[in-house]
Amino acid sequence: MGSLFDLPHLLYIVISLGVTVLLLIYAKKTLVRQPSKDRFLKMFGLLTFFLHVSVLWVDFIKNGAASVPDNVLFPIYFCNLSMYMLLLTAFVEDKESKFYRFVSVMTAYGGFFGAMISLMYPTYYLGSASMFEWGVFKSMTSHSAMLVGSLWLFVGGYVPIRKSNTFVYFGGLLLYGGIGLAVNAIFASAGLHDPNAMYLSAPPLSEAPFLSCWTIAGLMILSIHGFTLAWQKIAATREERGDAMNHEGSVATAGR
Repeated sequence: MGSLFDLPHLLYIVISLGVTVLLLIYAKKTLVRQPSKDRFLKMFGLLTFFLHVSVLWVDFIKNGAASVPDNVLFPIYFCNLSMYMLLLTAFVEDKESKFYRFVSVMTAYGGFFGAMISLMYPTYYLGSASMFEWGVFKSMTSHSAMLVGSLWLFVGGYVPIRKSNTFVYFGGLLLYGGIGLAVNAIFASAGLHDPNAMYLSAPPLSEAPFLSCWTIAGLMILSIHGFTLAWQKIAATREERGDAMNHEGSVATAGR
């Protein structure tokens, strides 16, 4: 039975993160023209989506009929909505618009958080018979594909790292919350179970009730702000060193 950080889970984390890094390095070095960068983004946006919904076809082929999970029909989880945002970000043509700046920033950070949380705490794997059950495996691989796509928004130059991203992301979280409220309301009006969309009704982990959606949102905001400050400090230090080296080179040349 699958358990957190057992050997299959640890192996998947190490292999998938290694593949993610290699793919991004390769894409950064080889994809120079913007159309090529856009195709790479579209490929991983589509891959994430089709892996997510592939359970329907596999279920039908195995059983002659397919039952549709609620999180395939509705964006119930944070990563579900981030998946749709990645697809939207990949296919928006005007990448200079304010709308694109909003969705790309939200997708870059939201996709990263959603993928990493799911890879480190895969509730769909816990208690399963095998990592290779399709319902489990497609969830693992779709989150891995989303991680590549969301990080490519940074690496490919779509989303510059700046302080204003924190405020944009905060606005995006409000949007996610609004969509979660709407999904919960749809289920309630139909007399269905509470889907706990965006974990607005209850925390994701019953054993950690303090990790509510509000706490998680706050931690995300603090993480983005701290990362941005650290990144800009490192960039400023590098720029100062570069200026100093250029100055020393100029002095040495002038002294000849």
